Amino acid sequence: MPCLQLLATVALGQPASAGFSRQETAYRNRLYTEGTSTMPIWQQCLAMATLLVFIAWIYVLAILMLAAPLSPLAATAALAAWSTLLLPCTPLLWRPALSSPVFALWRKYFNYSVVYEEKLDVSQHYLYADFPHGAFPLSQLLALTVRHKAGWDGENFYGLAADSAFRIPLWRHVYTWLGIVPASVANLKKHIKWGCVACTPGGIAEMYLAGGKHDHIYIKSRKGFVSVSVEEGIPIVPVYHFGNTALLSFGPKFCEPYGRRWRFSLGLLYGTFGLPLPRRVALMMVVGPPVAVEKVARTDPRFQEVVDETHGRYMATLQALHDKYRAVYGATCEGWADRQLVMH
Repeated sequence: MPCLQLLATVALGQPASAGFSRQETAYRNRLYTEGTSTMPIWQQCLAMATLLVFIAWIYVLAILMLAAPLSPLAATAALAAWSTLLLPCTPLLWRPALSSPVFALWRKYFNYSVVYEEKLDVSQHYLYADFPHGAFPLSQLLALTVRHKAGWDGENFYGLAADSAFRIPLWRHVYTWLGIVPASVANLKKHIKWGCVACTPGGIAEMYLAGGKHDHIYIKSRKGFVSVSVEEGIPIVPVYHFGNTALLSFGPKFCEPYGRRWRFSLGLLYGTFGLPLPRRVALMMVVGPPVAVEKVARTDPRFQEVVDETHGRYMATLQALHDKYRAVYGATCEGWADRQLVMH
């Protein structure tokens, strides 16, 4: 499938129309990044195969390691895979990877769409806080490929992910090419000076919340990203990814405390056919209005008060964003119009 050349715009409640001019096409309009044409069966099969390889890769590695003592071929393959960790993890933000036809194929497969509630200043650096993480943050990964291609959010856009992901062959390099770095305060402060940064505060803990009749997120005690934002004086942009919690399931739940302690997704992903293959669910990313942030030094007695107040406004904005657009998403996905957002 060719790389993204033209974005099709679908106004909310209006017929589709072609055209692309930065945020104007997605401003309060549901924009389908790959258009709305029917996807041929062979492209669907190719998308499923590549998604399975990428998401099941960690299980493939585990199987190779278990088989290594019994099979020289498996041992060789496992050694070759793990030896790639010795290769330099560069370049960060590799444009050919961001424009890969594989990601365009995945966006088409999930009928990926975006909505911007407000036109953003592309010269401003923002901290994007994305929810929900789901069992696997696939919508967030695809969002990075769209943002760079479209230029909606400035020239440079980075992401943060659990450092355990950078200890996995293949994932380590792909994440880096997409502009993702290990999640840490130091990395956030460093890269926010270079451009915009997206984080997923719910993290690994939210993997165990995916599925069910409502969307559940961890946010009430997640204030680290707000603290850095206040310290740096960077506005926070709330982002909600509709459909991301329905792609995959994760468990068993009793592994949750160990996974959170070790910062590793301890459990099994499963979806279509019981495999770590995402269910074919439409994905819609909605970008909300920036939450203004007062810059306050950590040594200032008011610092925690400002953090708490900013965090409260962020939660309220995220809730309003979800409540406003769940009906828009629900118009094409049954059962979502009345789906609640539960904050923990």
